[in-house]
Amino acid sequence: MNLKELKNRHINYDWKTVYVVVQENYFSKDVISDYAGELMKIGDESGIVSELSWGVSSDDLDKVMLEIKTNYFPQLDEESPILIEENRKLRFVYLSEIKERCKEDNELLNKLAAFYGNHHYPEDMVSFVNYMPQEVPTTKEEMVHRFKKFLKLEGVRFS
Repeated sequence: MNLKELKNRHINYDWKTVYVVVQENYFSKDVISDYAGELMKIGDESGIVSELSWGVSSDDLDKVMLEIKTNYFPQLDEESPILIEENRKLRFVYLSEIKERCKEDNELLNKLAAFYGNHHYPEDMVSFVNYMPQEVPTTKEEMVHRFKKFLKLEGVRFS
């Protein structure tokens, strides 16, 4: 995924979004230079933006992430409601992409389960994760329906 997916879904983004994108492994570190490049095109030629537009090496990623946080939102910690909301917004985009790419229910449920395990086990996803115990016996069709309902509600939240 890249910034194009956010634009296609009319999702606003800024340095907080880019920070969470990289921190939570939604996109690769290249999104940092992509966003810096976008900012330069609209006239931001500050030192950090110019530097980041040239790219970020893997060796410098931790330093760059700290620099972004320090320069753009130093008052926020990792548990800040603002960063949590950014993560939720990104999750919506990522799950929407999964839904569009998966043509069969088993594939969709397996991708959702992988996402769930790789993103700190969000409690609000339990009802459509195929390996999690359900309150009542549930078919895969019911789980897919719950997922689509969940995604629709998230979409309303971010539109």
